[in-house]
Amino acid sequence: MDDDLDDDFDPLGNAEEPDPLDAENFNAVDYINRQFPNEASLSGLSNFVERLKAQQQQIDENIGAAVRRQAATGRRARTDLGDAKLAIRELFERIKAIKAKAEQSEELVSDVCRDIKSLDMAKRNLTLTVTALKRLVMLVTALERLRSLASCRKYDEASELIHAVEELASHFQELAHVPRVADLLERKAAVLGDLRQQVLQDYASLHGGAGSATRQELLPQGWGLAASQCVEALGPAMRREVVTQFCLRILEGYKDIFQPPKEASGLETAERRFAWLRRTQREYEDKYATTFPESWRVPCGLCEHFCHVTRQHLVEILSTSHHAVDPELMVRVLRKSIDFENDLARKYPIDAPRDDDEDNCLGIIGSLGSDKLGLKYPDVLGSGATGKASVTANRGGAEQDFAPRFRGIISECFDAYLSTWVKHEEKQLMDILEQSTAPGSDKMLDQADEEENEEEDGGLDPRYLYHSAPELFAAMKGSMTRCAGFSTHNTLFDVFQAFRKVMTQYAGRLSGILPPIGSRAPMDSKAVQAVCCVIGTAEYCDETLPQLEESLLKVISSDFEDRISFSAEQELLQSVVNRANEALVKSVNSSLDEAFSKMTRTNWAAFSQDVGDHSAYVGDISEKLPNQFEPIATHLPKIHYRFFCNKFVQSFVARFVAEIYTCRKISQQGAQQLLLDAAHIKTSLFEAPVIAGQGRQMPTAYSNYVLREMGRAETILKVLSSPEVVDAASIMAMLGDGPGASEAVVQQLLDMRAAGDGSDGLAGNSGSVEQSLRDEADRFAAATGVASIGSTMNYLGDALNQNRARASEDLKKISGDMKKNFQKLSGFPSSLGVNF
Repeated sequence: MDDDLDDDFDPLGNAEEPDPLDAENFNAVDYINRQFPNEASLSGLSNFVERLKAQQQQIDENIGAAVRRQAATGRRARTDLGDAKLAIRELFERIKAIKAKAEQSEELVSDVCRDIKSLDMAKRNLTLTVTALKRLVMLVTALERLRSLASCRKYDEASELIHAVEELASHFQELAHVPRVADLLERKAAVLGDLRQQVLQDYASLHGGAGSATRQELLPQGWGLAASQCVEALGPAMRREVVTQFCLRILEGYKDIFQPPKEASGLETAERRFAWLRRTQREYEDKYATTFPESWRVPCGLCEHFCHVTRQHLVEILSTSHHAVDPELMVRVLRKSIDFENDLARKYPIDAPRDDDEDNCLGIIGSLGSDKLGLKYPDVLGSGATGKASVTANRGGAEQDFAPRFRGIISECFDAYLSTWVKHEEKQLMDILEQSTAPGSDKMLDQADEEENEEEDGGLDPRYLYHSAPELFAAMKGSMTRCAGFSTHNTLFDVFQAFRKVMTQYAGRLSGILPPIGSRAPMDSKAVQAVCCVIGTAEYCDETLPQLEESLLKVISSDFEDRISFSAEQELLQSVVNRANEALVKSVNSSLDEAFSKMTRTNWAAFSQDVGDHSAYVGDISEKLPNQFEPIATHLPKIHYRFFCNKFVQSFVARFVAEIYTCRKISQQGAQQLLLDAAHIKTSLFEAPVIAGQGRQMPTAYSNYVLREMGRAETILKVLSSPEVVDAASIMAMLGDGPGASEAVVQQLLDMRAAGDGSDGLAGNSGSVEQSLRDEADRFAAATGVASIGSTMNYLGDALNQNRARASEDLKKISGDMKKNFQKLSGFPSSLGVNF
């Protein structure tokens, strides 16, 4: 709606204050209440109604005016739209007329220029035809001149024509389907082929042979430089062929001497092969250095072909006799081959092509005039850009061909046959193992420092070990170093596998020194020293294997790094250490068999003596422990000695507890005596390691460990010695929540209790317990009228008197039966007068 319409619909003519009647949320009731808030205001109701009617009439008039004005505006818009369409139609007609006139003008111009285009095309075709004829004449002339120069061996001039012939022939490649052109291209190929063959024969005459003398007489003075230019013009393939044939002819003498199966073809004559090459290189410098350009790198090509022929010879030798060849000789030849390859690689590095030489070689066509080329139309020759790009690419390829990779060119043929050497090294390591671990030959080494390290974590290195361990690791390191000198791939990995076999075998030898599994006899000091030495040796091997593994990872190929690990062998060595510790613990325990026999032979059930001094078996234990610990403390490292002490305490306490259970019946006085003995034994366990270690104190952790382990035995003895403990609940309370507080242990402890005369510990008070149970049952029977409870109690009491050995079990059954009967009684009517 435009501004005029907005003015029409402003009934009050005031645009600043909005009319309340125009509000979106208009409420008629609220509006009337605001206009007439009370009865007094109703006096102006008539005026208010008149104003509303006047306003309504004004709005109607405005609407009508707006409708009339909008209708007039619509008619005017339709008229303007019709005028615009008519103008567009007239414009389109004018454009069509202009386009028609343009087409007529184009046809006129085409008619005028048609003759000019025809003449221009004819001129261009004529120029191309003339140029092609000139090139054809030049090609024919060049071929004839090239043939003449080749027959006269004027290679310097021929080399200049070769580039022109190649460029001229390239213009006719698209016309090779034309018979005359095809014949001409065949003539060109034949001329160049004859020239190649002639040049090759001239170079071949350098080595002598049939007709070589006559051919050398035909060669002009200084022909070598001119021939080299001709060879360069013929392309890199020709140069490679010349160098290859020259090198192979020189190597014919080498093959006559060293070709298998000749006498000098063996591995032992490998040094003579390299000497032959050095001698031949000196001969080349004297005779042929001036014939070949230095850029051809003929000595490098000679070395390359020598390496290929030598590799072929060595493969033939190794494939037929590698099982019989001395492995040391094979590795020695391999090392010489590697040294020889490194010398060649340093002498003939891979150089980048030189741009100045290329420019000098490729700028012949553009720089030579018609007089030197002898061609009639030199102006039709191109700038040689195409030829330059082609020759540049070929020249780069030639540089690559004459700069071979010498490293590994001979030595790699040994890789397939080095398994023989690996087996030889493994056999040598096994022989060292056999010799060093033979009875009486493996000496003990003392690695203890002159000053003892008194720190808590000191003394980690083994103090005693067998001499065979360092000797074996030195041999393995030597094998690794020798192998890394010529191979860091499969062969070195095979050597690593051989190391694993040797370490597994060595762990077995160490395990064989230990006493047999299940042996109960105590070991003498020499046997204890051997077992301690086994622990030190296994610990040394376990610490040295990671170092050997790290050394292998530094030199071996990255393809094998994730497969290098001695973890299985380290676990095997740890098992040897654990078994050796177990053997020491069993040996010390076996030395205490007599003392524990005295303990079990004592009649603890009838023991009624006053508790005073410790028993005799305790003195034997206190005497034997330091003597047994002394050789162990002398030969074991500190950390292993502490580990042994902990293991022994654990084993000793378990045996002590087992021996207590073996006594079957123990009286209170006997249990008190055993409790005193346990205190003395605990003191001996504290003192024995210190005495054996010559005053070296044990750590606090060991003392806590002894207290914890011996506390188990002392708890059992306290249960047996306490007069207040008469039932399972009290025993369970004394045992606490430890691992030994099971019902089976509680029952066993109840069975072990005995009176001073050897009878059951519960027999003295079983009568009172039985009487109290019987009285309680009788009271329930009188109250309920159930007499069966009393008879049941009498019957069970008689059974208890007849078999006192099972008193505690019978009492439990009585209590259970009473509880069941009481539960039955709880279901009776309340009229019985019994409340439960």
